[in-house]
Amino acid sequence: MMKTPQTLLKQLLKQGRDLLPDMGSSAAPSGQEHTIDELARAAGTTVRNVRAYQDRGLIAPPVRRGRAGIYSDAHLGRLRMINQLLERGFTIANIKELVDAWEQGQDLDHVLGLDSVIAGTWSIETPHYISAEEITEIFGDEINEVTLARALRIGLFDVEEGKIKVPSPRILQAGTELHKAGVPLDALLREIEVLREDTDRLTRSFVQLVATHLVDPLTDNSLPSRDQINQIGQVIERLRPLAEMVVNAEMAKGLRRHANAYIGERFREVLQSHEGEPTRKPTSTSKSASKPASKS
Repeated sequence: MMKTPQTLLKQLLKQGRDLLPDMGSSAAPSGQEHTIDELARAAGTTVRNVRAYQDRGLIAPPVRRGRAGIYSDAHLGRLRMINQLLERGFTIANIKELVDAWEQGQDLDHVLGLDSVIAGTWSIETPHYISAEEITEIFGDEINEVTLARALRIGLFDVEEGKIKVPSPRILQAGTELHKAGVPLDALLREIEVLREDTDRLTRSFVQLVATHLVDPLTDNSLPSRDQINQIGQVIERLRPLAEMVVNAEMAKGLRRHANAYIGERFREVLQSHEGEPTRKPTSTSKSASKPASKS
């Protein structure tokens, strides 16, 4: 039996929190194995520091083999990163915050103080919440298991504490207006996926351009210091309006070009259907052909 949109959305609210991933705990050995003394010596630190970092949650516990703790190359890499961050002016508290954010899959820009700079006039949207009734009112019977799963996958909707969250109200508003104009929900979701992929490719390319030519020379391809992070923020702040100008200019040109191409193609098809000719005729020829010349 097919489920109604309301039934699907209510089921989503009940089962949403079951989708949270299991983060796991201790790290499994990989590559070379180390005792705690060997690990400290290889990382250029002390056994006391290793134990302290472990107590603070900066490195995972070792795998126990009898009474011995066995550490892996992953532990060694983490210790070397901690040493580098300490050398570049970060405190243990700063490093703990970075590590926690990274392991939980969170963004690091707020930890590094870049979030307000990167957002700027492109301010990050404030999510809002929407009821199952409101979603049904917007999309009606087009809400089914397939479209709902796709909407969740692309982040049009999310579930948080028994409520349906809209991470991007602007995207939902745009989708709502297009749906009102007659675009089916399935087509809207496909277009959001395409748009997101294209935008991700564009922004990744821009960030790589800035990183390669403006950031890497400052950091020597190592982790940046606090002062260098401030410099990176200033670079991004100066270049942000330029990126917006380029995108707007290219969008305007692209929209005009493709709209003209579409209208031209349709016009050509109409001419073909009426005139039976594969190509458009010159205006003078079309006029003379449409009406025979009068004989004197």
